[in-house]
Amino acid sequence: MRSITQILGGCQMLFGISYDIQEVFEAYVTDEHRAFIQMLRVIEEFLPACDRPGSLLGRKSYDETAMVRSCLAKQFFNIGTVTSLRYRLLSDSSLRQICGFTRVPSEATFSRRYAWYAQEKLMEKTLGPLVSSYLGGRIVGHISRDSTAIEAREKATNTKKEVKPKGKRGRPPKGSEPKDKKQNVLEKQLAQSAKQAIGELNTLCSWGCKRNSQGNNNYWKGYKLHLDVTDSGIPISAIVTGANVHDSQAAIPLERMSGERVVHLYSLMDSAYDAKPIKDFIITNGKVPIIDPNKRRKQQRVLSPAEKQRFKIRSTVERSNAHLKDWLIPSKIMVRGPEKVAHCLMTGVLCLAAIKILQYCILPGLQKTA
Repeated sequence: MRSITQILGGCQMLFGISYDIQEVFEAYVTDEHRAFIQMLRVIEEFLPACDRPGSLLGRKSYDETAMVRSCLAKQFFNIGTVTSLRYRLLSDSSLRQICGFTRVPSEATFSRRYAWYAQEKLMEKTLGPLVSSYLGGRIVGHISRDSTAIEAREKATNTKKEVKPKGKRGRPPKGSEPKDKKQNVLEKQLAQSAKQAIGELNTLCSWGCKRNSQGNNNYWKGYKLHLDVTDSGIPISAIVTGANVHDSQAAIPLERMSGERVVHLYSLMDSAYDAKPIKDFIITNGKVPIIDPNKRRKQQRVLSPAEKQRFKIRSTVERSNAHLKDWLIPSKIMVRGPEKVAHCLMTGVLCLAAIKILQYCILPGLQKTA
């Protein structure tokens, strides 16, 4: 593992110190700081180059690495606002040095830079290579899929349904061409790439409804985070949509994305995903779908004892959603707009992926060699 001095990137030269600051610095580093440093080491290798257009006028811009680290620190330490992040950096000298700041930027600078990261989908572009690098050569037994509600503090967008033109009533005349049956969303997604399918889903803030384990409906205003995780709880792929998007509409794009990153054998989902196009797509790709039967269907299908045993593993994705909400996503998301909210959630997912990879892929290997 690299030393603190190496992680700080020449901090001794910045402060004009001739002796090694390793021992001095370690006295002020908590276990939480050490965990953050380890997480940075996992993520930074896969961050894409930030070719942000600069300006020839004014003072020199802040170091891009320091700004990205502060963005990750905001999620890792569960800091809700940019104002709170700036106060934390001013008061926590250890965190300030880990990020690489000699002076702390203003709130406006943080906001502008994070908005640019959101527009470029920086964290989303990092998750795929990170997962593929550590899990690409392994066979993942099960992929568990589910969504979770994300409340937002912005107005819900009213999406008005298209008014269908009224046609003539009764049977069509003889000899007339039969009308083509309109494809539903799932049937349409079978012929689309993951990017095309995601592009057609609603990403705006809207009202959503989910039925809890007691059978009661819970309503919220905001978004949905759709997540695929492994048996160890490592996030493989994620999609952020509006709250009114049904869970099943994210299943095929997620299956495509996860299939490109890891090799898995089973796809585990609850009854919200019990649809024929989803099952057919998974089977066509050589995987086995295990989906809890929808009780509202006339023809009831029963899971076999072996399928019931495998289906118990699906609780992993529920624990991962709980970890995200408890550790890495603020209880109140203060940013507004689909791009910024998606960036906040994807940063949390990326942090969770790095933590789980450290826990299950890197540290066990180090213990064996020790």
